Amino acid sequence: MNTTTGAVTADAATQRGPDPAALLRALAQPWRELHRWPPLSWLMPQPHLCLLQADGGVSRWAGDAPVPGDPLSAPFTAVELPEAQRLDCRLQLPSMSGADLHAAVALEVRTASPFEAADLAWGYRARAAGEGIAVHAVLASRRAVDQHLAGCADRLAGRSAPEVWARDDEGRAVVLQGYGEAARERRAVRGRRGVYALLALALALGAAAAVTPTVQVKLRAMQAAAAYQEVESRMAPLLAQREALVRTQGDIDALRGLIAERVEPLAVMDLLTQLIPDDTFLQRLQVQGAKVTISGQTPNTAALMNALSGHPDVR
Repeated sequence: MNTTTGAVTADAATQRGPDPAALLRALAQPWRELHRWPPLSWLMPQPHLCLLQADGGVSRWAGDAPVPGDPLSAPFTAVELPEAQRLDCRLQLPSMSGADLHAAVALEVRTASPFEAADLAWGYRARAAGEGIAVHAVLASRRAVDQHLAGCADRLAGRSAPEVWARDDEGRAVVLQGYGEAARERRAVRGRRGVYALLALALALGAAAAVTPTVQVKLRAMQAAAAYQEVESRMAPLLAQREALVRTQGDIDALRGLIAERVEPLAVMDLLTQLIPDDTFLQRLQVQGAKVTISGQTPNTAALMNALSGHPDVR
């Protein structure tokens, strides 16, 4: 029964597909490590630290390298663990994300540690090596570390909670976890956020400078369109009056045409009375527009036609 239930549960988990939370974590992991990529890593501020060296010296550090300046004025403190109180473990691992690398190193350290789990203090440093990652891990007894810190009490007088460092083969810091490194990391996170904010502001200003000419042209076009609409609205009454005037003028021209094609009957009768001789009489007179038709009797048709055609109003 238990075997069958376990198989059914596994099948159901397979059918459900990938975990959305795990997918989101996988997508967000590269962004969390963005500050490690050049050239962004060159811009990130590194909080300064006063290192109390195992040989009794004091130096000022920023990140992985010593820097000039007064060590005692640094805001953070680290105590270097002597080589006699630590174990070194070197690993070669395939390329993986930061979270997966931490889990893999933790597993290897617990496997290789001669100390009890509650007494184990450890840290590691990783670097790219070929197609994989070379890891230098440092293991120590937490009781031995506490005794060493107690022995440095005079040197730590007035200092904040110290970190515990070891140094790898190249002299770079290997930070043992669980001591005072969290405060420095919080300061570094705040600094990175400030850098990201400045970069975002610079990008925004650059984008604004790039689009400003286009925006200005767009605003000018909008202003021109608004001015054109305002002029058009002001001209609308004048245009309407002009159209009405044109229509009126057309009506007048049409009326003139009609008047030009029509003659007054009384004027026609008066003109005919003047032009027709006394020996000629009319039997019929018809006026249609500008056309006048007459019929009657005359002793001399040619003389009558010459008299009529000789008048300027008759064609």
